[in-house]
Amino acid sequence: MPSKSPSYYGAFFWLSVAAFIVPLFVAVRAFQAAPEPYSKPVPAPDASGVDHAIWDYLLKAYVENGLVDYDGMKRDYLFKTYLGQLGAARPDALATDAERLALYCNAYNAFVVNGVIIHDIRDSVMNYRRGIRGFFDIKEHILAGETMSLNYLEHQTIRPKFQEPRVHMALVCAAKSCPALRPEAYIGGNLERQLEDQARSFANDPAYVRFNADKNKIELSAILKWYGEDFDAAGGYLSFLASRVSDESLRAALEQAEAGAVKTDFDKYDWSLNAQETSAAPAGAGAAGFGSGSVPNE
Repeated sequence: MPSKSPSYYGAFFWLSVAAFIVPLFVAVRAFQAAPEPYSKPVPAPDASGVDHAIWDYLLKAYVENGLVDYDGMKRDYLFKTYLGQLGAARPDALATDAERLALYCNAYNAFVVNGVIIHDIRDSVMNYRRGIRGFFDIKEHILAGETMSLNYLEHQTIRPKFQEPRVHMALVCAAKSCPALRPEAYIGGNLERQLEDQARSFANDPAYVRFNADKNKIELSAILKWYGEDFDAAGGYLSFLASRVSDESLRAALEQAEAGAVKTDFDKYDWSLNAQETSAAPAGAGAAGFGSGSVPNE
């Protein structure tokens, strides 16, 4: 009985191999061509010893629509790397106040996230206490070799040293009524643009600023009540907002409120955790009464 032709067997074999490899090759090339959304940076610290590109990566990877994937942040080793850099930071080595303020804003937001993680908070930061101290008063965050509380960083460093009202749209206290956590790190060279963008986003978001025509009143975020004095140099918070809103009717209402012709009211603060659903347990809110960190000097 004659044997099968080797040439026929070889052609069939190679056709089978090609049918398997070609789709695999196409899939691999497509995967390689797809852009990687967030590439982990190789740490390259600035003069202060901090690399904000790490924080920028973490924000882009774990923050969406202002909500934080705390579990994902916790698992990423680069978060611990960034906290370590903040602990050893040298702010005085930076050349400008803008660079220092960017560092402090990033540090505050990173420390808030870390506080939520280390205390495994799943409902609200206002429900956590250590003895008589609340979440914002616990001395557990290390910046430039000094252990401090969030309140100390905000009220003893950021607010008095820089007198910049727009920080209240940049500092995020892990609550849903806080301004949305910006998905990029603050950088000295871009800080003016970033803070102004935060302020305009805040002013044009009805969650924080709106006109109730039926009741003839402006309804505002409680942050503006708690930190109203910080806006005095800008003509007050009503003028601050009026110069930034895009809706003409809202601008007119703010101007009328400044003249006393329209009432002003403040919303109740929602302290539910600003967590993505993958990170959050059923939400709950603590007692209101604090601003972007806490009421000054309380």
